[in-house]
Amino acid sequence: MEPIKKEKDPTLKKRAGQAGVEANKKIRSKRFEVRLTSEEWIALQERAAEAGASSTAIFARAALLPSNRQADQETKAEHKLRVQLLASLGKIGSNINQIARSLNRLKVWDDTTKGMFKELTKIQEKVNIISQLFKEKK
Repeated sequence: MEPIKKEKDPTLKKRAGQAGVEANKKIRSKRFEVRLTSEEWIALQERAAEAGASSTAIFARAALLPSNRQADQETKAEHKLRVQLLASLGKIGSNINQIARSLNRLKVWDDTTKGMFKELTKIQEKVNIISQLFKEKK
């Protein structure tokens, strides 16, 4: 008995990241070309940079097709910031776990250590919530 081969959708990208940080998952097979003077090209690039677009193509697509703007909205700067924040939150979570582990090693459980443990638990829960919110933005 031969294994069943799952057919891939030819309209979807073969690998992630083919078009940068945008949310589009479909292959763009149609080409739209516009000829510009050097001055027009520089002006277009400046407007894209001012708008915070990660590329001139994403900026032009958003201008021509405003309904698609939500899918391409995250800029390179926003993406970089989100990745840095997630990394920092991961480090904070790791530090909280180390402190909690040290508290657990203590043989003395008085009101102070119990209070510290409760506060650490609350902080860890909030860090997890923030991490989830940033991960969902992808």
